[in-house]
Amino acid sequence: MKKTAISVLAVSAGLLMGGSALAQTRCGASYTVEPGDTLYGIAQQCRVTMSRIMRLNPGLEPRDMAVGSALQLAARDAAPGDSAPRERYRVEAGDTMFSIAQALGVSLIELLDANTDLDPFALEIGEVIEVPGDDGRPAATVGVAPRSGEAGTPVTVRADGLRPDDWVTIGVGPQASEWEAVEAVRVAEDGEVAEDVRVPGWAEPGDDLIFVVDTDRGYTFKSGVFNVTDGAGPGGEPVALEGRVRRGAECYTLRTPDGDLWSLVSDDVRFTAGEYVEVEGERADASFCMQGIGTVEVAEIEEVAPPR
Repeated sequence: MKKTAISVLAVSAGLLMGGSALAQTRCGASYTVEPGDTLYGIAQQCRVTMSRIMRLNPGLEPRDMAVGSALQLAARDAAPGDSAPRERYRVEAGDTMFSIAQALGVSLIELLDANTDLDPFALEIGEVIEVPGDDGRPAATVGVAPRSGEAGTPVTVRADGLRPDDWVTIGVGPQASEWEAVEAVRVAEDGEVAEDVRVPGWAEPGDDLIFVVDTDRGYTFKSGVFNVTDGAGPGGEPVALEGRVRRGAECYTLRTPDGDLWSLVSDDVRFTAGEYVEVEGERADASFCMQGIGTVEVAEIEEVAPPR
């Protein structure tokens, strides 16, 4: 049950008034959009978070900012959500950890990590819960699918454990090197992000790339390695998937988080029903399986933790 009013034991004021608000941005109170500008670039240049820019500019479309338009970067009165974070919450009748997380605007994972001594399934009325502040590191994870492909390949970047309704930047770059911003997206109410991007055109076969999710709160979360291929070579199209293995009618199958069903075959790889795995291989012509949207000749398989 989501409450319209919440009981907080400690509140820090921290309101920005008069000229003090203007000092919060390197670019002053406003910024005029120039050719080539991105929301991420403006936020970095002016030292102001993307979330604040979006709050102060209702209706702004980050992917379609008109050149010459003025963005408000600071308000003379405090913008909603700019005050210091609430610190503690007292449990009321009907509360659950999920409803409290939603009411306070934090992720469920953050709330659980800040209250490891509590039983989330047996909350007591009047019990005090610590509310994580902006300085707490989120327990976010990032994954990509597929895990290999040539330049231009569509890639789905997924992350969970983020702060709900925050704006984050998705980027990509070579492993152990600088990364470039690709998309600015808003985190869903459940703390998750799922965005489709493409392998950059400058990527060359043999490159190892990392996709990142960069937050307004000073944290950058990285995916596993993405291998750039040339799209050629013997065999079929490279395929990388993750999901749950099941025993099918003719072949083992894998169900991805998106709900797609694939058949799995291999001469030397063993499959175990029930495991959540990442697999890499090639698309195979194995019509005898007759299950799902295609068949993968698996070359590598690794059991991994399923998404939360």
